[in-house]
Amino acid sequence: MKQTRKTHPLPVGLTLGVIASLFAPLAFGQAAAPAAAAASASARAATGEADLQQIVVTATRRSEKLSEVPISVSAVTGLDVESKRITNFADVVNITPGPTFIPVKGSATSTIQIRGRYSNNDATSLQNPVGVYIDDLYYGSLASFDSNFFDIQQIAVLRGPQGTTFGRNAVGGAVQITSNVAVIGESSAQASVTAMKYDHAQGGIESTGYFNVPLGEKLAGRFAYSVKDDGGYQHNLLTGHYVADDKIVGFKGSLAYQPAPDLKLTALGSYSRRNNKGDGAHVVGMGWVAAAEAAASNSLHDVMIDDEGKVTRDIGSLVLKAEKKIDAGTLSLIGGYRHLNASFGSDADGGPMPVNFPSINVNREDQESLELRFVSRTDQQFDYVTGIYVGYEDLFHSILFNFNGTSPNSQLSVLTKGTLQTQLVTGTAKTLSVGPYFEGRWKFNPQWSLTGGLRYVYDRKKGLTEHDGTSAFYGGPYVANLPSTNWTALTPRAILDYKPTKNVMFYGSVSSGYQGGGWVLTAPTQAKALTPLQPEKTLSYELGTKSSFFEGTLVTNASLYQANTRNLQVRSLVNGALNDTNAGEARVRGVELELAVRPVRNLTLGVNYAYTDAIYKSFPGCAAPNINCTGNPLPFTPKNDTTLYADWSMSLGSAGSLIWHADDKFADSYRLAATNTQQIAWPYTRRDGILNASVTFVPENGKWDLRFWSKNLTNRQYAANSLNYYFYNMSVADVKATVGTPDSETMTIAPPRSIGATLTYYF
Repeated sequence: MKQTRKTHPLPVGLTLGVIASLFAPLAFGQAAAPAAAAASASARAATGEADLQQIVVTATRRSEKLSEVPISVSAVTGLDVESKRITNFADVVNITPGPTFIPVKGSATSTIQIRGRYSNNDATSLQNPVGVYIDDLYYGSLASFDSNFFDIQQIAVLRGPQGTTFGRNAVGGAVQITSNVAVIGESSAQASVTAMKYDHAQGGIESTGYFNVPLGEKLAGRFAYSVKDDGGYQHNLLTGHYVADDKIVGFKGSLAYQPAPDLKLTALGSYSRRNNKGDGAHVVGMGWVAAAEAAASNSLHDVMIDDEGKVTRDIGSLVLKAEKKIDAGTLSLIGGYRHLNASFGSDADGGPMPVNFPSINVNREDQESLELRFVSRTDQQFDYVTGIYVGYEDLFHSILFNFNGTSPNSQLSVLTKGTLQTQLVTGTAKTLSVGPYFEGRWKFNPQWSLTGGLRYVYDRKKGLTEHDGTSAFYGGPYVANLPSTNWTALTPRAILDYKPTKNVMFYGSVSSGYQGGGWVLTAPTQAKALTPLQPEKTLSYELGTKSSFFEGTLVTNASLYQANTRNLQVRSLVNGALNDTNAGEARVRGVELELAVRPVRNLTLGVNYAYTDAIYKSFPGCAAPNINCTGNPLPFTPKNDTTLYADWSMSLGSAGSLIWHADDKFADSYRLAATNTQQIAWPYTRRDGILNASVTFVPENGKWDLRFWSKNLTNRQYAANSLNYYFYNMSVADVKATVGTPDSETMTIAPPRSIGATLTYYF
């Protein structure tokens, strides 16, 4: 379908030009500044030793110590990101209790679950209920962000609704990723090279680095890069090739200019290019394909796919920020632009027969945003943050299906009546979002504080859904012009916190969140395509404590919460067709604990634990009129999730020091669909002892370090996602012989053991 570009409500030139004009003084030359010292060995050696409560986060849009933020938030610094090898979103689940990473369509389309909230719907007008913010730029669709972390300053994971300060589509929580930017007056550089290998698979090489240079007394520049060429870890038994590889090139560049002590201007641009094979799936369960794969495979990482697919993805972004300090606080103007162009071709059926070949997803996205924010001084009895956010998204997504039922032995032939059914599903969505907000904190005395805030959300969406061709799953051809529709919401938050001592805080909160409504891309009829899913609204209650004892050698953060969500947007796979509907209500309640103890100076031991009881409180007519999912657990949400970790630094005298790190993950199996019908696959989702470990040598002069590491050292095999594709991978005879529900699962398997060595040099 031909796309016609229209004038955006927020033209790129207007959005970015407002701030870009402030950079005009950069045209004047600047004198060179003295170089700053390189990163010290002592700072790296102390990676695991710092009091976790001293990390500064912006979880409430203010810069505050972690210990003073009365919400559930976990954060790690850039040094932790390097030492723990947190390289993508799949690794984020190891730094906070409870979340899971969900590869919806392999590496091309993914999402994160927090407190039972996730989305596996990649329709253009529906977004992820966990807000992803990279350098203050919002990434909402399941295809909009890429998994490649480098030159990171901090990662913070906020749990629970963040509707007041982060706005729409953060009903489950938010992930904040902050990149390093140019530092004025500093001259430093770093380069690293990594050699790695997957267990019984291919090896690869990676390199990352940056340099920060002064361009005068008031101006500095920074450039960072990341190059990956990691061999795939899935062995295709049909071709002998390895798939699920990682081939990425990424760049970041930033400028910082401070023409006056009270004014700072920052520009940050990034670009990444991915070009690798697609992902395969391992088939288990009933039917001849599962039996053949089980007979030929030595590992869940062996696959049998006739189409290895290809992933290409280009993402570019630009963020401009102006910060002006006045007596009352800091005024910020933040403009952003993001562009995505991606294509994902895969073997959608996951088996050796060409029953859905080729399956191709195409995404094109443009996004602009402008935010005006004021943060008052925090040393006053009353402080506050207020602002207004305006964003515009223009999204396009198409899916090409080829349902090949020409083989008389395939169960698919029954559904397609022995024919090849080709269908192109195309959708566009244009969304204008406006959100003014205010949140203030009144400190009654040094012990008691009350925080209250409110955000008004306005969403205007319109678009187009078009089906070309006919299929047994998604109906016949039609065109649905989605009318311009407005949704609004108020998302308040109130927090009462009490500090009996300087290092102990108790808090209670009531918070709300809003998830925008939208239309279903794969609706089988025009009438259903024109009927939108209703917005979700979440109300959460939380009690928590943050404590630090014995001069920071014992840190405990704990929370007890319950969240109720109405009109939960749910996608289920029933007899090959994706069905989307609103659940009546979901209830999630749980306990989260983060504990770190330093028994001796150079050793830190810790545990992150989450108990999550997540059910559909009311969901009659789930996925089909005769199915009742009331009482069923929410998918992708383990009831118990535990991570144990240890950091230890050991002095080698004049030779330098060794830094040891280890973390181990244990989590219950989770359900994969609201209907609980995938009985074969869900036990495979259990994570039992996923051990990561590293040891780093840092010489006394601190000019370089050498790290030996392993991820999934115990080589556990577990599934992150699965779909019941029995109609692809079972024959007609297989289905007739089945007692009960046919079940042939195409499982997405997490990576096996990988080992590597990273050499880093500091300039």
